[in-house]
Amino acid sequence: VLITLIILGKLFEAKAKGRSSEAIKKLMGLQAKTATVVRDGTEMKILIEEVVAGDVVYVKPGEKIPVDGEIVEGKSAIDESMLTGESIP
Repeated sequence: VLITLIILGKLFEAKAKGRSSEAIKKLMGLQAKTATVVRDGTEMKILIEEVVAGDVVYVKPGEKIPVDGEIVEGKSAIDESMLTGESIP
């Protein structure tokens, strides 16, 4: 009986790990792939991997926030439900 419980526990653990891995992959798929940055006075779209510290990133209404940073100009409201886990923003 004890061995059966241990095997069942390991089975449940493996299923839970598989589900959480799938959920993380889906969340990563929601991440923005490109960012609009201003370099030398020119606005350009680049891959988020190419954004460097000090770049000014423009985020237009409805766009996803591509990278971490601080607001230097303007104001807006941001849907944080993906981060906080709220079902309704």
